[in-house]
Amino acid sequence: VAIDKSLPVFPKDKGEQVMAIRAVLVASGRPMDAAAVSRAFKGGGKKIEQRVVQALNTLVRYAEISALPGGTYAARRAA
Repeated sequence: VAIDKSLPVFPKDKGEQVMAIRAVLVASGRPMDAAAVSRAFKGGGKKIEQRVVQALNTLVRYAEISALPGGTYAARRAA
């Protein structure tokens, strides 16, 4: 699989990671699991997956995204 140069870089700053992950979910327009979110970043995948899981849980806690059955997450629709 070729690396897509258009993929965003996973930020080093934890606060920026949370917002970058939210942006991936909003842009996708569909539910994604942590592995899929991890792969949405350049150089992502398994090595950032644990950090992605933590950020997803933070976003759920602040009601920025929804946790869905089956371990997927979705951005909340704007009212």
